[in-house]
Amino acid sequence: MNKSALQDIQQALNAIRSEIERVDDETKWAALELMLGTSSSVVALAKKMAKPETKTVTRTVAAPKTKIIKQEPPQQTTPKDIERTDFTPIRPQPPLPNQQDDRDKR
Repeated sequence: MNKSALQDIQQALNAIRSEIERVDDETKWAALELMLGTSSSVVALAKKMAKPETKTVTRTVAAPKTKIIKQEPPQQTTPKDIERTDFTPIRPQPPLPNQQDDRDKR
């Protein structure tokens, strides 16, 4: 703030004080009300000037779309390590005809 402005304000306040001393109580109250109104408006103006201006910026953000994949239940496979429940005897398969011929020649 500039010093000359403060000096001018101080001089004006001193002039007001000297005038208030010479008048009656009612006038003193009226002058005090005027000064309070002025000071409250000066305070409001100072707050407005000191308050930083904020800007609201709205941005649109693209939300990624999720792809829904339906998972099929796995097919039931029979494990190979299951014990046999069929207790019928296993019979060997007969040899193929060309293999029988080879036996005879040996």
